[in-house]
Amino acid sequence: MRLSLVQCVVPLCACLASHLGAQPGLTYTSPNPRETLLTVTHVHVPSKVYHTDRDISVWLPSGLPRTGVRYAVLVFPDAEEKVQFRSALANVQFLIDRQLVPPIMVLGVPFLKNRMHELTPPATGATAQHAPAAGGADETLHFLADELLPWADAHYPTLPTRILVGHSAGGLLALHAIATRPDLFRVLIALSPALYWNDGAFSNEVAARIASDTRHERTLFVNSGGLENGPLETPIDSATTVFALQLRSRLDSAHNTTVRFERREYPSDAHDVTPLSGLIDGLRMAFSPTVVPIDSVFVQLTQSHTQDSSTIVHTTRELQSRYTTAATSLGIPAPFPEGPLDALGSYALSVKQTGLAITLFRENRDRYPHSANAHESLGEALAAAGDTSHAVEELRTAVSLGQAEMRTTDLIRVWANDRDVIAAARGQLQQLHQGGPGGS
Repeated sequence: MRLSLVQCVVPLCACLASHLGAQPGLTYTSPNPRETLLTVTHVHVPSKVYHTDRDISVWLPSGLPRTGVRYAVLVFPDAEEKVQFRSALANVQFLIDRQLVPPIMVLGVPFLKNRMHELTPPATGATAQHAPAAGGADETLHFLADELLPWADAHYPTLPTRILVGHSAGGLLALHAIATRPDLFRVLIALSPALYWNDGAFSNEVAARIASDTRHERTLFVNSGGLENGPLETPIDSATTVFALQLRSRLDSAHNTTVRFERREYPSDAHDVTPLSGLIDGLRMAFSPTVVPIDSVFVQLTQSHTQDSSTIVHTTRELQSRYTTAATSLGIPAPFPEGPLDALGSYALSVKQTGLAITLFRENRDRYPHSANAHESLGEALAAAGDTSHAVEELRTAVSLGQAEMRTTDLIRVWANDRDVIAAARGQLQQLHQGGPGGS
């Protein structure tokens, strides 16, 4: 069964040795000695809005099951900036691998002819003098809403969860979208947006529109660099500070609970660096309600020496209910994550609540039938209960599934986990074969 952080606190050296050391007969070999780390597919999406095909970059995360996966859809303007785009894809992959966000596909949208025109709302006053080509944001949103996203739905197994991430002028597009098309994107991440647009009138209008809409659930993350980072980021940071204060005040006055908003400032980041941390923090903030705080719960159970099965059940169901509510709100699948339920089952087994442990492990196994760990945990609990025949069946399945995944995975942490699961299952099988106790 998988070790939680709490279980690793005391025997830290042993845990590290277990995950980093080798096991007899189990060695890691990369399935692809020469591999492409990021694969992007270029497609041409017909557009009546622009009277031509748009070149779109499509990226799907690796390391996921081949069937049954549905993707949230992240739209990333400025995909023509290859370094920034590759960085974004690598960071999204990392967050998915660590189960901090759901599976996400990314649609990279390079500008067609004029970036300033295509990403910005209409300009007035001094802004119109400095940006005479501005004003194509509505046309861009029309393309995204009526052509690109329906195309993605038709060609890929998508979720209704839409994410728009934009930097600088693209940040203006994200804010224009949340204000004028609140039904289009569930999550909007505006990185160093030029909120001084239209002499501050744009900022006021966006804050007012967001606060007055109490019907659409949305998450908005806005960031900026520090004041010391030159003439480009200084006005952005100042305007973003004003916007954040305005929006929070308006949300409070309107008693608006449908909008989750966070603003972060990165004092040491210049304008062209804010997308790096901002994308990671924005996505983590957006999906944080779906991250189950299992380690803190485990600590509470352990420190209170909880042994009563009803308390463990109540804790489990409360976590599951909270997760389901958050996942449903964000439009992502709601099956409770495997790891937290495994940890709760492990705790039940450690305090001799074997029947409850079997119930929780079986629930996990049924939900994640292709998980070696889920079968191993159930097998261990069944062995502790004296159900040898079913324990052997589960443990053998765990070994088979773990070996199959080890042959194909390119994630070292997954490989190491499978290695440990196989070793644990084999140890249990050996104990059962020798007629010894199967419990932990």
